[in-house]
Amino acid sequence: MPRVPRSLHVLPGFSVHKVWRGHNKEWNLKTDDQKERYLFLLNADLESDKYQAGARIQALTLMSNHTHEVFDVQTPKLFSNHMRRHHSRYGAYFNRLSGRCGKVAQDRPRTCLLADNHHEMSTVFYIHANPIRANIVKDARNYRWCTHKLYAFGKREAWMKNIQLPEWYLKLGKNMAQRQKQYRKLFAEYLKTYGRWKQTFLKPLFYGPYEWKRKLQREVQKWRQTHAPP
Repeated sequence: MPRVPRSLHVLPGFSVHKVWRGHNKEWNLKTDDQKERYLFLLNADLESDKYQAGARIQALTLMSNHTHEVFDVQTPKLFSNHMRRHHSRYGAYFNRLSGRCGKVAQDRPRTCLLADNHHEMSTVFYIHANPIRANIVKDARNYRWCTHKLYAFGKREAWMKNIQLPEWYLKLGKNMAQRQKQYRKLFAEYLKTYGRWKQTFLKPLFYGPYEWKRKLQREVQKWRQTHAPP
């Protein structure tokens, strides 16, 4: 069965949760140097003329064998091209560094379309809680490779220079201090209820209200029926 085209589940005006995983779950982002290189190449492509206004990156967490990123998509084609360039360049770097060849990523990045601000906020909480679920840290503020500290305390590291805070976050208060305080409160509530669970809601192509998902899933199903092997 051919892969479902991104045009059916990466739509302009929506955010997506992107997951990029190492081949065979290899630790292809194990060291700080590797993570720094991944982020350098990410920012370089976002700032390139080729990228233009493909999407705005809003949140990110790097683990040792996978990444979580949230993008607000404007031009799906440019965004898709960006992912291809970024991961191709990082794959070439990792292979040179490791003296190996072949696949670095498990597959093309998985992208889940997010219906609205509420579901995007839940997704950001989920990815910011990832280092806690993995028992790397007890407090997300202590994990270096995560945008939680920007949302919660306004601490923007150099690699976060292209992070643009989303609409739902800006509505949490009249100024940054109010937004950070409200974010910390909501994140603590999320951790108390869901933080330790490895949730599966981000694995499908769509995350949102039932009827919204069903409508989009029907379009995907129609495509699969017309492209089924003889």
